[in-house]
Amino acid sequence: MFSDLRFIIFWWFTIFLLGTVSLPLVFAVFKKFWDKGYIFSKIISLSLLTYIIFVFGIIKVLPFTNLSLSIIIILSLIADFLYLNKRNRRVNFLHAIKTNYKSFIFEELLFLIILIAWSFVRGFAPNIEGLEKYMDWGFVNSALRSTYMPPADMWFAGSPINYYYFGHLIVAVITKLSSIPSSITYNLAVATICALTFVSGFSLTSNLTFNFLKKKLSFKIVILSGLISGLLLTFGGNLQAVYKIASIDIKQNNHLDLSKTALTRAATGYWYPDATRFIGYDPDTKDKTIHEFPVYSFVVADLHGHMNDIPIILLFSAVLFALTLSASAKFFNIPLIISSGLILSIAYMTNAWDFAIYGLLFGFFTLFNFLLNNKFITAMNKVISHGLLVIAAWYLFSLPFSINFVPMTEGLRVSDVHSPFYQLFILYGGFWLITFPFALYSIYKLINQKIKNFSLSDTFVLGLITTATLLIIIPEIGYIKDIYIYDYRRANTMFKLVYEAFIMYSIAAGYVLFRLNQAFKNKIVLNTYRFVFLLIFLSQMIYPYFAIKSFYGFKEYQGLDGFTYLKNIYPSNYTAINWINQNITGQPVILEAVGDSYTTFDQVSSATGLPTIEGWLVHEWLWRGGYDKPGARAEEVRKVYEAGSIQETKSILQKYNVQYIFVGAKEYEKYPNLNPKKFEDLGAKLIFETGATRVYKI
Repeated sequence: MFSDLRFIIFWWFTIFLLGTVSLPLVFAVFKKFWDKGYIFSKIISLSLLTYIIFVFGIIKVLPFTNLSLSIIIILSLIADFLYLNKRNRRVNFLHAIKTNYKSFIFEELLFLIILIAWSFVRGFAPNIEGLEKYMDWGFVNSALRSTYMPPADMWFAGSPINYYYFGHLIVAVITKLSSIPSSITYNLAVATICALTFVSGFSLTSNLTFNFLKKKLSFKIVILSGLISGLLLTFGGNLQAVYKIASIDIKQNNHLDLSKTALTRAATGYWYPDATRFIGYDPDTKDKTIHEFPVYSFVVADLHGHMNDIPIILLFSAVLFALTLSASAKFFNIPLIISSGLILSIAYMTNAWDFAIYGLLFGFFTLFNFLLNNKFITAMNKVISHGLLVIAAWYLFSLPFSINFVPMTEGLRVSDVHSPFYQLFILYGGFWLITFPFALYSIYKLINQKIKNFSLSDTFVLGLITTATLLIIIPEIGYIKDIYIYDYRRANTMFKLVYEAFIMYSIAAGYVLFRLNQAFKNKIVLNTYRFVFLLIFLSQMIYPYFAIKSFYGFKEYQGLDGFTYLKNIYPSNYTAINWINQNITGQPVILEAVGDSYTTFDQVSSATGLPTIEGWLVHEWLWRGGYDKPGARAEEVRKVYEAGSIQETKSILQKYNVQYIFVGAKEYEKYPNLNPKKFEDLGAKLIFETGATRVYKI
């Protein structure tokens, strides 16, 4: 662990320095936050730096190099200097630091502690292998090798990535600046997202509470509300673990036995992924769904879009609240419109669904907010006008990405299956029990115009609860048609929607607990609510115990390098891939075997970022909108490795501008008729050999 600490600290220090660049902007946007939005400086700096290099890379003005990144950072510092050149701004900036430095240190320590802790956890199972890790690491490595944008698809030579890769690009940016190998930064990135999720959630919820309590301020309550939401958001599960363990207990004992021995025995039969594969699996039906949540993502550690986007959508939520909080009485909130459009475009490029999801949150929050001082028709007009302008801004900001992206969906379908209510309740009923009382209280206030003490925090949290609930309902009505078919037809829609619902409920929970302390006057009602909240909180916090312990084991610390595992299973490939990374520059095409998704095929393109003719077949089937092109490429690769015709082989290699051919264990496994001598007959030069693994240069 101590050998990895230097990587963790340097990685943290790189992010810390980048965060300071955006502090003047952050203090201006979050001026009414008790912590001045300090933690969001990291997300803003990383997002803006990546967006700028991305846009200039698209138009081929700036290459993706450390020099270009340094130029952008220097220009940003100059912009900071010019902004602070006015005395009143400089005085306010320095005053914010002087009066809030303790809160900055507190949040920085929270971030660093979780970064180190989760890096340590990852060190017990760091392998970049399994699930979709090859894909995610491949995106990062392809970006690192790209001169300009968009990054090349490492599994479809000659074409750019046709997926949501902006989060991977952010990781590539920090990797370049820190000069730490991507096999290590992959795991550091997972830990960073985990840390940002906790501290950002803490900041947002604590500031919602702070805004409500500003007349009767209690920092103890402010901090506690933030910690509760941060814990639920980052490490909380659903009630499925409690339900399943109780079911096992009853099955074993013919009754619910609450003794320690019985519960321990029941718990040993619990498998943590069941909480994300419940509807359609227990009991087995023809409606297989996915309903994940952040801690599951952090545990399995796929650096995937839905996880990468968590800090960005938390930033959006915080900016939405902050800029509404400080808005003037003008009809159009221009700063909110522009910033919302920009952040939603970044969210779209990271995880496309989140544009629509958080656009919905924007709509509900602004509607509830406008209803405080306007009649319904007037409020709706304001919501629609603001919404259309945000969509226009989003369209413009996301255009550099969209011109190279082809959507993969096939339209809407009506749901012909529905989730049993008891299963939905097990998954989300805990949140319903602790948040719905506030929602009912708020709606009653709004309908009856009893809004004298109704705060902006109330409307924001009501917006969160309303949006989250609708996201759970939508898959019961319809779904987006994509590559998932038959029993899994609505799995992806449910997955992407309820993942964000979990986040919204978690943010609301910490605020609601202390808000209802003010609302409930009857002590019996209040104490009953507190007991229910505590019971649900503890029940949902049971999940990480099973998930973390089961996945990581904590038997032997292996370190943060996620690539060394290959040395044990494919030692020759491991040596060859390291040689390629050290000796082949640029992004020439390298041929390797075509493999099925979720396997150890296409490890060369994933680990090097060099594009191959065809990689994981089902993934390219999804990304390219059909099987025909990926299937045809797969057959061409087979011909290169197995067919006897020299002329046909030359034609295929020239078609895709292949410059290197890799022959290793996976190629021999996939193509039993492979004869390496064929490549020498083609005139290819053997440039590296170890064991049975060879690399040829055309």
